[in-house]
Amino acid sequence: MSTLAQERVADTTQRGVVGALARLEAARLLRSPALWVGVVLTVAFSVASMQFPEDWSGARYTVSPGLVGPLVICASFAVASSFHRERVGLAADAPVGEATRTLGRLTGAVVLIGVAAVLTAVGAMLVRTYGGLDLGDEPGRTLHAQFTAPEILQPVCLTALAVGVGAAAGRRFQHRASAMLALFIGWFPFVGFSWAFQSALVTPFSVVQVQPVSVEVGPVSADPLTFPADWLLSAPGEFQDHWARLFVSARLAAGHDLWLIGLALLFVALALPRGARTWPTVIGGLLAVTGVVCQYLVIP
Repeated sequence: MSTLAQERVADTTQRGVVGALARLEAARLLRSPALWVGVVLTVAFSVASMQFPEDWSGARYTVSPGLVGPLVICASFAVASSFHRERVGLAADAPVGEATRTLGRLTGAVVLIGVAAVLTAVGAMLVRTYGGLDLGDEPGRTLHAQFTAPEILQPVCLTALAVGVGAAAGRRFQHRASAMLALFIGWFPFVGFSWAFQSALVTPFSVVQVQPVSVEVGPVSADPLTFPADWLLSAPGEFQDHWARLFVSARLAAGHDLWLIGLALLFVALALPRGARTWPTVIGGLLAVTGVVCQYLVIP
């Protein structure tokens, strides 16, 4: 048999092994209690958010990105448990290499991204059926705000990042408990306090991006009727001593999605064997930097 033929047989065999491992891993992840705890909590928080009072302007819109937080954290837990099995002594004696096993696990974890996509699609359809959400203060207010396509994709990209982070933690922490603790501590500030990254200066580096971004446009004494009619506005109040523009942008959200995918690839690189890290690191770094730059170029 020629060398080329041998390489083709080897490639076919590897693809078959990766596919078999991916199917096995996907089934395990779908049976994971952590995953379904995340799904239940996300649905419960989403239902609770719809009970916010009507006079709490913009609350339903701004909390929506963080509602997927429980699913993201729990997805990381499930993937970390999967990859921690690589640290078991028997893994070194497996009939396939570490790179193949890692690729199989990562491919299987795509099922978690699919779960996030389904939940996100259902939520977006419900918002559209509801007629949109209120956002802003008079005279710059709307009752029919809809999420842009890149905003809708954010939970999917966040789940991809959760897969990467979980894979890295499960593979690199010696003890499973340490991996879980690190994941919780790492995710909690970004999920629990996502509103803290809402200013124009830091929002490009946020993990859970909350739109609209608040941009100061005038003092308390300013006449809001002098601002452009298409601006969404936030009036001065107890926690704000100025008029602000509520900036919502599909391009900003698209840049953020790019940033998340870049981060996901960087964490995936940490889960890979040393010789397989180069391209995910390079591509992930370029995407992350490009995403941040694109966001800064968009924010007024």
